[in-house]
Amino acid sequence: MALWEIIVPVSLVLTIAPILDGMGRKVKAKVQMRQGPPILQTWYDLTSLLSMEPILPTDGLSFRLAPYVALASAVAAATVLPYGGLSPLRFSGDFFVFLYVVAMVSIAYIVAGFSLPNTYTNAGANREMMMVLSIEPVLGVAIGILAINSHSLCLSYMPLHLHASPSIFLAIGLLAYAVYVEGGFVPFDAAEAETEILEGTLCEYSGRLLGVFKWALMVKRFVLLWLLGSFIVLPLTKGFPGWAVFLLQLTAVLAIYFAVVTVEAHNARLRIDQAIRMNTKVFLASLVVLLIASLGW
Repeated sequence: MALWEIIVPVSLVLTIAPILDGMGRKVKAKVQMRQGPPILQTWYDLTSLLSMEPILPTDGLSFRLAPYVALASAVAAATVLPYGGLSPLRFSGDFFVFLYVVAMVSIAYIVAGFSLPNTYTNAGANREMMMVLSIEPVLGVAIGILAINSHSLCLSYMPLHLHASPSIFLAIGLLAYAVYVEGGFVPFDAAEAETEILEGTLCEYSGRLLGVFKWALMVKRFVLLWLLGSFIVLPLTKGFPGWAVFLLQLTAVLAIYFAVVTVEAHNARLRIDQAIRMNTKVFLASLVVLLIASLGW
């Protein structure tokens, strides 16, 4: 595999994720009848943060490493996804690697929160841990159902070998729900909750470390949205040239994200117990869909 086949998708993800966030802020502002910031405002903010020296409230290594572990994990998740006709790190079983590295972003977030004797960071870490434990099984079951139907554990192979069935459509719905919750979108942003616990885990971060952590969370959101967009687009584009498939994937991601931020603009944050109950109900429903898929429907 040529080095550029990895560098190009990674550079693309790192560049587009902040732009996508800026576009989402603009859309949300328009929905709420505000002018909103420029589309590149997120990039301006990120560049400013990355140029600042952080103020360290502790000498703990875990506090300093957590942002970089989160960003590396999010980028690693991006490398196993298909981009048109290109799949940077395609191999059998990369489905499990994807789940692992996506979870590592949240684990780094949790470790960062518990690395300080701070009420707000501890509360954010606790909430993130509960959210992850309740939604990761849904994400795993949803992709598992798609794996059963495609007879593969490769994320690049799965979408190209799906055939219409009740379990497929239900699995896509479960995947969409899991992506929404895992992405920390309102009303499932209890771990961040700026107005309640001052951004939770991130409230003691500043400068470069804060910028890296925010960048990691943006990349994670983009990766999850790209995963969902791929399972929607790729089954419908067999035989299309790679560049056309890539453009359709990007269009699907934009459409999904604009729909997500529109939903965000019309909702208030759920309490953590409400979010957990909802995730638990969806997980139980996902087990029923898994049974349906195992029966071949």
